[in-house]
This record gives sequence, structure tokens and C-alpha cells, in this order.
Amino acid sequence: MLDAADRLFAEAGPGNVSLRTIAQEAGVNYGLVHRHFGTKDGLFDRLLERYAERWAEQVEEQGLDYLGALEELLGPRVEGPESGAYMRLLAWTLLSSGPSAEAHRRHATLDRLPELGGADTLEAPIATTATALALVFGWRFFRPFIEDALHLERGDPEVYEAMRAALRRLVERG
Repeated sequence: MLDAADRLFAEAGPGNVSLRTIAQEAGVNYGLVHRHFGTKDGLFDRLLERYAERWAEQVEEQGLDYLGALEELLGPRVEGPESGAYMRLLAWTLLSSGPSAEAHRRHATLDRLPELGGADTLEAPIATTATALALVFGWRFFRPFIEDALHLERGDPEVYEAMRAALRRLVERG
């Protein structure tokens, strides 16, 4: 059911997908979706939890340091369907009101980043992390618009590497 929601959100955005549509895509009865998640907000909550768990597992399993964890958030050179769904889901929760607006706070694992920065005090890593996240999420949210506005080829590896280099410089200075 979560995989079906991921696919549908990536295609149409969360605001255009109903629980009934998710049930149909998953090949299950609507009652089953309702029983497991209750409401669309409950489904959003579980999806965000799953994304947070996956990122935390990647950081742990790959033994990523501070920069590695940020680069993992920057995403692959070619965006996959999961990253598109996550970006839409995150944007939708941030821009909406009600329970779904708070879901991203319950499952935020980004607070682990400053600890990976390894400073004696957390002030510098928090400021660096906030700046780095603005770069990462700004690129992830607005990449298609930026590519269009600057007449860039979609997924240009040179641009992607420039983003990674900017992130590395930021972390080195932080």
C-alpha cells in the first residue's frame, strides 16, 4: 500500500490522490487501507516515517560522515521515482494545514546531522547544517525550474557535480 502511494504521489502529487485510488493501485480493498492508516494524514505520517527510516539506515549502514549524509540527501545524479515522491510529499505537508503539516516534524531525522559534524559545540554545525540543507532542498525542490530557467540539460552531470562541490566547500568552511 505504501509503495502504491509512493508511485501515485510521484505521478500526480498527494493532493490529487485519494485513499480509494491507493487501494485500487495496491490491489486491495479500501477498508484495508482505512484500517491500517485511518486517514490520508495517517498514510502521510507512515510514508514520512518510512523515508526517515530509510535515510537513517543508509547513514548507518554505509557509515556516512557528515558530508556523506548531506550528499545522500542531495540525491543521485538522476532522480528516481522515490525522490520525486518524497519531495512532493514533503512539500505538500509543509504547505498544508492540519495533522499532515506536523507529520514531517515527527519523523525528522535531520537533527542527527550536527552530531555527525563532530564539533565540540553544536553552534557551528547547526548553522552549517541549516545552510547545507537550504542548498540541498532548494536544489531538490526547484531543480526542474532552475534547469528550465537557465536552459540546462536535464540531469546534466556537470551541474550535479557543481552542486556537490558547493556542498563540500560549505562543509569545509563550516
